[in-house]
Amino acid sequence: MQTLQTEDTQRMYNIKSLLIDIVSKNRVGHLPSSLSSLEILYTLYSKITNINKENLKSINRDRVIISKEHCKMGQICVLAELGLLDKNLVYEWLQDGGAFGHDIFCGVGSPKASAIDVSFGSLGQGIGVGIGLALANPNNNIYVIVGDGELQEGSCWEAFMFIGQHQIKNITVIIDRNNIQAAGGYTKDVIDTSSNLPEQIGSFHLDVIECDGHNIEELGKAFRQETTKPKCIVAHTIKGKECQFVLATKDFGYFHGAAFTEEELKETQEAINNEYTIK
Repeated sequence: MQTLQTEDTQRMYNIKSLLIDIVSKNRVGHLPSSLSSLEILYTLYSKITNINKENLKSINRDRVIISKEHCKMGQICVLAELGLLDKNLVYEWLQDGGAFGHDIFCGVGSPKASAIDVSFGSLGQGIGVGIGLALANPNNNIYVIVGDGELQEGSCWEAFMFIGQHQIKNITVIIDRNNIQAAGGYTKDVIDTSSNLPEQIGSFHLDVIECDGHNIEELGKAFRQETTKPKCIVAHTIKGKECQFVLATKDFGYFHGAAFTEEELKETQEAINNEYTIK
């Protein structure tokens, strides 16, 4: 395989290609949700957190909580590429008797999945769980990834208020702001919680940083930026960035959760190849 210009680009290409391969072989959906969050996950695990092969089972390490559960398949691909999860296990995704289901309940807590900190099925719970971990382990940094559609859950706003009121500075909330929610459509057309998102969150006494959620350098700067209050990063992303052509011809439900056809997956892989100039 052609070697790309930098380690980051090579690894991102590997991660996206692995994701396509799992979707193709296992005939599963939710590809666009994972493509929305991959750069966020990669930046966190490879550059920001202190998570490594040696401390996976330690309570004295950082935690990454995926509250927007539909990108969990992307999470295991990132972990596999970075050597934090056995790559053979990712192909058990959503398979009968496999290590990981949609909510990864069966794998969490086991030695083979020590890098995965929390399972979720119900949206809106991640920030609250993150607060608990942050208070229990004040020397650890806790990172919670939520979706902008998920912010329609009242529990998210209760959690933001609690973080701001008590100035819990070892938790960082990252909002994957792709402007689409599950199979419902555009967030602005369902319940508009995102038109003035930075101002809303800032009103709860958090410092808000906006960045390009597909730019690893910008994400790194946002994570490292010093703030005087608890930090929330609004990462602007595109759901299914490499497979937008599917949304142009299918409805939101198909785009969100359907197992794409082989032709659609082939075209998505070609878009990934072009993105990283693989000929």
